[in-house]
Amino acid sequence: MDVKRILLWICCLAISVLAAETPSPAKQVGNIPLPHQSAYTGVGLGVGIGAGIFNPTEDCDCLGIWQGQLEYFYTDWLSAGVDVRFFGGDLDGETNVLYQRYRGNVRFHFPFNSFDLFLAPVFGLENTDIEEIRDEWDHRENRWWLPGAEVEVDSTRKIDDCEKMFSLDGFSVGAEMGLGWRFSKFFGLTGSALYEYNFSAAQLLTLSPGVAFNLGDAWSWAQNNLFSAWISVEVGFQRYFNRGVSDWANSAYLGLQIGI
Repeated sequence: MDVKRILLWICCLAISVLAAETPSPAKQVGNIPLPHQSAYTGVGLGVGIGAGIFNPTEDCDCLGIWQGQLEYFYTDWLSAGVDVRFFGGDLDGETNVLYQRYRGNVRFHFPFNSFDLFLAPVFGLENTDIEEIRDEWDHRENRWWLPGAEVEVDSTRKIDDCEKMFSLDGFSVGAEMGLGWRFSKFFGLTGSALYEYNFSAAQLLTLSPGVAFNLGDAWSWAQNNLFSAWISVEVGFQRYFNRGVSDWANSAYLGLQIGI
């Protein structure tokens, strides 16, 4: 009987300790900015929006770019999200582009006091024109889906590089490593490296450093009602492979993230 009472007492004590350590405000679970208008909070839902410009190559005109992201924390070390990105504008005086990219990810977080590192598999869908996707699948015997497959390169004019950068079709897979560091009360640094393979036999590397301002601690309403609120400036450097494009594409975003 004494043993049962002792075990019951230990169980009650453990439950009370866990209850006492259950965080309610975001400040107790972490509030660290992350790349692509996201943040580590360990709980809740994160929403991010951003807009900016995208410069494919020196010979292309700049395009407008918009993106949005949703991320949900299942535990303090696991989150999943989706993001959508739109490119639009006059590409080279002859081609007008409205290009779309959809991606889903699962992030495995390794958080510390003011620092978070994450690793994530990424799954994407480029160009939502269903007819083009079906056409690629119907002609899959051309071995377009194999890594290293030869892709026709037209070197007659440099401006073709613009169009090659927006010729990704169908599905893609990739891996991303990212981090965020809140080095002061109001500011943080972010960065990520993303490698993607598209099944039209193209590879893409994206590097994305950024800096973020903690709006949550500067705005009393956000501090009392949101898990996080960050304003970020992020730049991107992209390199396409297997397309005969030697230039790095550049982008810049101004974005907002909130955690609810």
